[in-house]
Amino acid sequence: MNQKRLGRQTVALEHPPALIGWAAVAGQKERKGPLGPLFSSTSDDDTFGESSWEKAESAMQRQALSAALDRAGLAAPALDYVLAGDLLNQCISSTFALRDREVPFLGLYGACSTMAESLSLAALLLDGGFGRYAAALTSSHFCSAERQYRTPLEYGGQRTPTAQWTATASGAVILDAEGTNGPRVTHVTTGKIVDKGIRDPANMGGAMAPDDV
Repeated sequence: MNQKRLGRQTVALEHPPALIGWAAVAGQKERKGPLGPLFSSTSDDDTFGESSWEKAESAMQRQALSAALDRAGLAAPALDYVLAGDLLNQCISSTFALRDREVPFLGLYGACSTMAESLSLAALLLDGGFGRYAAALTSSHFCSAERQYRTPLEYGGQRTPTAQWTATASGAVILDAEGTNGPRVTHVTTGKIVDKGIRDPANMGGAMAPDDV
């Protein structure tokens, strides 16, 4: 175990798993941005045909996971683990997205780091020999996040000119411990808490800037 460690925060995987499937699903605003053509699919309706924004977020996760599994040539029962999370209380979007899949589920809450966290932990599990296939999955939805954190859209509050928008999107990656093709997760670096003393709750960019360093 100690031979894998490279310093305080980084480990080198002895058996790097390969990425064999991936997908990203997004809303209509994201489709209009510079990454629009790169999404696996997008929706004209940010409810994704559901009756609430929270259900829409679950629908995004289901679509992203299904598309990633299709690309990998696998069915859901082949997965040894799904590591997933979202921005809502008790990871409710992930829970409802996966409740019919009947696969081992680990719920994660890392906010904007959830995709990196789920991918890191999935790679560590497979490198440790605890399974063959694992999925890393996450999502966020602008409308459900506003209701959770800031100004619920139902209030009709005016947004400041500098307000950030939470993405309406979901991403999924399938890892194979025995994969021979595709990108590999060779190292994992785990972050640590850095408090820059930002006291303005609306300044999300400033509060999250250390994540980008």
